Amino acid sequence: MLFLTGYCLTAFGQPTTNSPYSKYGVGVIRSESFNQNFAWGGAGIGYRSLTNINLLNPASYSEITITTVEFGFTNNALWLDDGVQQQYQNNTYIDHVAFGFPVINGKWGMSFGMLPYSSIGYKYDNRINDSIAGDVDYYYEGKGGLNKAYFGNAVQFDLDSTSMISVGANASLLFGSFTADKKVVYGDLSNSFNVWEYSSTSIADVNFDFGAQYERKFTNSKNENYILTLGATYGLGTDLNAKTTNLTRTFTGNIDFGTVKDTIQSETDQKGAISLPSSIGGGISFQKENKWTVLFDYKTTLWNQVDPIENSSAQYRTNHSLAGGFELIPDYNAFNNYFKRVKYRLGARYSTGYLTVNNQNITEYGITFGLTLPIKRTDTSVPGLNLGIEYGGRGLSADGLVQEKFVNFNIGITINDRWFIKRKYD
Repeated sequence: MLFLTGYCLTAFGQPTTNSPYSKYGVGVIRSESFNQNFAWGGAGIGYRSLTNINLLNPASYSEITITTVEFGFTNNALWLDDGVQQQYQNNTYIDHVAFGFPVINGKWGMSFGMLPYSSIGYKYDNRINDSIAGDVDYYYEGKGGLNKAYFGNAVQFDLDSTSMISVGANASLLFGSFTADKKVVYGDLSNSFNVWEYSSTSIADVNFDFGAQYERKFTNSKNENYILTLGATYGLGTDLNAKTTNLTRTFTGNIDFGTVKDTIQSETDQKGAISLPSSIGGGISFQKENKWTVLFDYKTTLWNQVDPIENSSAQYRTNHSLAGGFELIPDYNAFNNYFKRVKYRLGARYSTGYLTVNNQNITEYGITFGLTLPIKRTDTSVPGLNLGIEYGGRGLSADGLVQEKFVNFNIGITINDRWFIKRKYD
């Protein structure tokens, strides 16, 4: 376990994006959807599962009936286009590691795990022509991000034989660091002093989110079972404790071979805070048991209440997001036909975005497809291999902005079994 934890901490610290929009704030906010939710476009606030972990609503943990372990890996293929040049980038990273298990079956469930919360990764340059200085080159580079380690619990209360409510909460530790590097080179002034600005920020603080779900079961005249689930979530806004080091120097030469001349500013471990907004979400799912499921989510995140980005052409705005998905199992009990037991999923998502850059809203969309390949089902386990793919885009190639097109490929493994069974015979 110590080896696994150390490996995950190292892996989560690797670059996971090359988006110029990660320059702002704490970077590009990652989806918190796990293996099953990925192919539903990230929907799942109103969904409960006996054998899968659903981080999107902590109230769902009370439904877990067997010990479950989930791993997820994502490969992000990214195409950037500013209207003049195109660029391709590729990153592979661990998406999440999570554990879930029942404390009291049908009453109390628990989950804990780790995943990336945000990612920063950009490197680009820009040239302007000044009437006095001539050509001036600006170089920008940043990397890092935040990770999230969470611990959650949920308890369930039966209202009658067909309905129940569940409430849950996550306590999360957000931690990580990121750097920003900016160089200004006066190419036409041979005796000029160029400028190098560097900052490094480290963060470690706690945050909380809460969830509730209502479930109602129906049985028709054909003895077919249906389940309706309504869900709601609330994430607390918070000010994360941060320490920042700022360094400003002058140098001669270029960005690759330069000589430092003077230090203009040097501030080490300056205490401050980085604000994260509150959020509220709602979701609904309706399913025919072991046959099909339909889901829909809405979520709003109040980024407009966060302090504006200083000295920037970008500003925060309230983010509204929609997500929906569908799942079909042709025949759950078709043991003589493997592909009829496969779970097939479709989904889509749209976000108004939380950034306005150069007076343009940076919206985002995604279309998803996925499936779960059953491995070997027994009386006490329902393991599966999850495959998902998403095509989407962010931003636009106008007004000095960059349009991103991406293909995310997700592979996840769900392992579960009933633990702590007292044997009757040795």
